[in-house]
Amino acid sequence: MAWLGAGLQGRGFSVAATALVIFVVVVLFGGALFYGRTFFERDLGAYYYAAKWLVAPLTHASGGIPLWNPFFASGQPFAANPEHELFHPLTTLFFLLPFEWAFRLQVILPPLAGALTMFWFLRHLGRSRPAALAGALGWGFGGYLLSSTLLLPTLFSASVIPLPLIFVVRALRAPSRSNIAGLAFGLCLQCLAGEPSTLLVMPFLVFATVISRRVRSGRRGLWMLGAGLALGLTLGALVLLPGLHHAGKTVRSRGLTDSMANEWSMPAVRGLELFSPHVLGHVDRADVTQYWGRSLYGRKTFPFIYSLYPGLVISLLALAAWRTRRRALLGWGVVAVLGYGVALGDHFVVWPLLRHLPGGAAVRYPERFVQLFIFPITVVGSYGFDWIVMGGVRIRRRLLRWLGGFCLLGLVLAAALALASPSVLPARVAAGDALRLAAVALVALAALWLRKRRQVGFVLCAVLAVDLASAGSALVPTVPVARLAQPPAFLLPLIKDGRDELVFHMAEWDAKRSATGGLAQPPVPARWGLFMTLERDFDFTQLRWTFDSTRTLMLAANSDQHLIEPLLQRRGVTAIVQFGAGVRWEGDRLVRPGGGPLVETLRAREANPFVFAASRVEIVHGQAGWTDAMARLRDAIPQTACVEDTELSAFPGQPAPAEVHVQRETPMRFSLAVNARGPDPSFVAINQTWDEGWRALLDGQPLRIYRTELSLSGVIVPSGKHKIEFAYRDPWMTAGLGISGASALTCLALLVL
Repeated sequence: MAWLGAGLQGRGFSVAATALVIFVVVVLFGGALFYGRTFFERDLGAYYYAAKWLVAPLTHASGGIPLWNPFFASGQPFAANPEHELFHPLTTLFFLLPFEWAFRLQVILPPLAGALTMFWFLRHLGRSRPAALAGALGWGFGGYLLSSTLLLPTLFSASVIPLPLIFVVRALRAPSRSNIAGLAFGLCLQCLAGEPSTLLVMPFLVFATVISRRVRSGRRGLWMLGAGLALGLTLGALVLLPGLHHAGKTVRSRGLTDSMANEWSMPAVRGLELFSPHVLGHVDRADVTQYWGRSLYGRKTFPFIYSLYPGLVISLLALAAWRTRRRALLGWGVVAVLGYGVALGDHFVVWPLLRHLPGGAAVRYPERFVQLFIFPITVVGSYGFDWIVMGGVRIRRRLLRWLGGFCLLGLVLAAALALASPSVLPARVAAGDALRLAAVALVALAALWLRKRRQVGFVLCAVLAVDLASAGSALVPTVPVARLAQPPAFLLPLIKDGRDELVFHMAEWDAKRSATGGLAQPPVPARWGLFMTLERDFDFTQLRWTFDSTRTLMLAANSDQHLIEPLLQRRGVTAIVQFGAGVRWEGDRLVRPGGGPLVETLRAREANPFVFAASRVEIVHGQAGWTDAMARLRDAIPQTACVEDTELSAFPGQPAPAEVHVQRETPMRFSLAVNARGPDPSFVAINQTWDEGWRALLDGQPLRIYRTELSLSGVIVPSGKHKIEFAYRDPWMTAGLGISGASALTCLALLVL
């Protein structure tokens, strides 16, 4: 194998490393790249596929930045919601490529970016190229980042964590204006992803980088570092400012309950996944008996982050490095311990304490913070690669013993499981996992017997690449594009009609039967241009009055079934998705006696239009007052507008009848022609969510928009013929764009000067 050592120098190493990365990419994403398949697992198919589809149509229809989304929950802010990552560079793909390719690349490109940026970060920390390649593979294609492909904001932000850290090192070693600009750009890229958890962990990773022994800095370097970080935050102001303001209008602003915030607290035993990816079973398989860690997650029954596995080689080298030179790795060790403690959630004391800090009550799912543990593990593993693998045969003995121990352990476990329960499927699966552990350890053990360091380094990277590709392929499953791109049969009648439909997905609220697949739950119907209302708040990013009104309406309807029809008629619902008659569980699947579809769409007998003149105005006090009014009004609900007493103390007289016509309508603008007939004013009800960003002009003069039905809108119109123009504006978005623009000019000036 002398040719291998000779070829791994200069350009030869680059070619070999590129080949390894291509191999991993083909194994992981070959179905999407070559066979017309797409990603669907969890949030990808349930939320992001529909939400991303809206980006280009809403932008074109809005004539610019799409501030408002009329498809979700009777209308919601769009650009200000960080969940949509509207300003992230990857979002531009939806304007340049066919939607299916753009969507697939949202998943494929970030792991590549993660591997590339981690490679250069480790090189800046002084790691050799084989060690940097190992770290790049462990981070870019490890279990954590591949699991994050199901959660696009986390994926976008976590994948490029190394990028700003590269410029942290550069700014400390050689303070310069270009390094300040680079640091600002790297941090801005994370801001554009709209994922707060990664921004929260960045100070700790910067801390670990700064105190690294390879980084020397003076006072000037620290000042330059602070300037770069501050400039990065201002550069991301176009997401941060409107995003923070939007968060203040959601239920998160009131703080999440402990039960909501503590969900997906990581069990401590998951630390064993550093050495074997399936210690708790196979969460990716349909047979739930093959994931024996279900009981550890309570009602969730599966982890938030599917896998933590960075590769057996990386984990063992990280452990060996810490045992070899603890002091040199103190910063990374402290951060890793802290990250693990936070990820444990309510199983440990750290998370409950953090929830009492400002803003902490709005954060949920502690397991997402395990990135603060996995990232240091990967970095330290690359240090171990240099110190142990590249350090000569003698110093590798400890690693050889560990690999031999894991090989023996895997063989013993496989034999014990096979002999104890040969006919039990979970036992056979666990035995296969044990054999896999033994095989990886054996191959790595054989690689370490090579004499030349270059040979050992590259072969061990190849072992790591094969290990990660085999373990990670199940984390990025694909299905034929038609499964997501074609509408389900029960929605076809609504789509073929070609008219605006407002859909209430009642089947989504069926607690006993909605767990089954194939329901095309919201926001999926928006993929085919169907407007929705009264859906669940998918990620607690709806306006809080939308959340409150939906909950209150559902409680009122459950207490009195006769209220359902008038309540839906009032909101303009034209179609209802519900389970067919008699659908029930038989074993582990739903069946319908006599056949027929499980889910069907019913047309509403009557529905108010988008705007109409209310014949009655009720002044109510809060949710309880609205509920009492509904119980009293009953059949009069559809033609009544209920207004909060804090907004309107009394209506002047009886609302006069009026003719109302929509003259022009876009997502962010619409105009009405109103002919109010009578001595008293009319009340025009609008079946659209109220938001402070909406402004109205009556014949060119400002007109107040009142909140009705807890979350909808309405205006008082004086007698006569009038034209009312509505427009949506977000001053926080304008301010953010201004600050980001000024910061971008500053970065440009730094580079030019």
